[in-house]
Amino acid sequence: MPQTDRAYLSGGLAGKVAMRAATRAILVSASVLTSMLLGYRIGMAAKPSHCPKDCKQDIKNCLALVLTNKACTGAKAEKTACRKMHAAQRKACRGLVKLCKRQNPGTDGVCVPSRCGTFLTTWGRRGSGNGQFDNPVGVAVDGSGNVFVADSGNLFDADSNNARIQKFDHAGTFLTTWGTLGSANGQFSTPVGVAVDGSGNVFVTDYDDNRIQKFDNGGTFLTTWGTSGSGNGQFYSPLGLAVDASGNVFVTDFDNHRVQKFDNEGAFLTTWGTSGLGNGQFDSPWGLAVDGSGNVFVADATNARIQKFDNGGTFLTIWGTFGSGNGQFAAPLGVAVDGSRNVFVAEAGNNRIQKFACP
Repeated sequence: MPQTDRAYLSGGLAGKVAMRAATRAILVSASVLTSMLLGYRIGMAAKPSHCPKDCKQDIKNCLALVLTNKACTGAKAEKTACRKMHAAQRKACRGLVKLCKRQNPGTDGVCVPSRCGTFLTTWGRRGSGNGQFDNPVGVAVDGSGNVFVADSGNLFDADSNNARIQKFDHAGTFLTTWGTLGSANGQFSTPVGVAVDGSGNVFVTDYDDNRIQKFDNGGTFLTTWGTSGSGNGQFYSPLGLAVDASGNVFVTDFDNHRVQKFDNEGAFLTTWGTSGLGNGQFDSPWGLAVDGSGNVFVADATNARIQKFDNGGTFLTIWGTFGSGNGQFAAPLGVAVDGSRNVFVAEAGNNRIQKFACP
């Protein structure tokens, strides 16, 4: 990987402090940009006749929502992360027409909706009321179709205190919400990952409080586990979260460069991974997913690859190198697996999704 890219994603010992700031910026950038492009709504599809002129207007609308760097305050690292966030937002805004043409070759930029991706509904706008959002990051769906959203709040705004989970039915009708800014049980500092088990229990990674919280389907607090550290059951920036068919909970421990596995009540079961480039090692693992057989897929962000493990953490296979070609990655952050074992990877660096077969 080029030196600049590796430095951006991880850096040396001194860069780890900046890495946390950059991670927070990426979280903000991804969620703010998503909010800008969706109008702070959940769900979107292209208009039936989205012509190049409309795409250019989208760019204007998008850029109008990007704050100037004068709005960046705080310590030097915070200002730098804030400016990077704004630059990433502007770049993404300007890429809308290119993205439109690339997704619809031969149509001169006219976005034609397909059967997959047909618009159904939308809800939400920016704010702190019920059904409103400020940087929604994580989303999960239970067996009944209810939708749970990790409404993280603005990481750079001390007055932003959404820091909550909101629950909606499948059509977007607000059902309930829980959580306030804080570190007590049922409170959140930065809720990021959310997952639901087969019984409808909701698990949330609290990035800055270095813990996992478990709630019932209505938001009643059940249990919590995790403290800051590198021991078993401890975390340093937990991000990704997944639950297997048996109810076991898997967490990517971002700055400890590992995956931890727990039972449904938070009892530590096993862990795997150390910092490095070898098979089974990680450099800033981000998202993860579990397939129907219990295999675990991990987006190894800085190493620009996907790793597959069995349910106990035994290494199975690996693919990906740094780059922009097919099968290559730049900052793979999200990973998901469907019922046919196809693997989908979201890349922040290449601004695309790649799909792979994994029989």
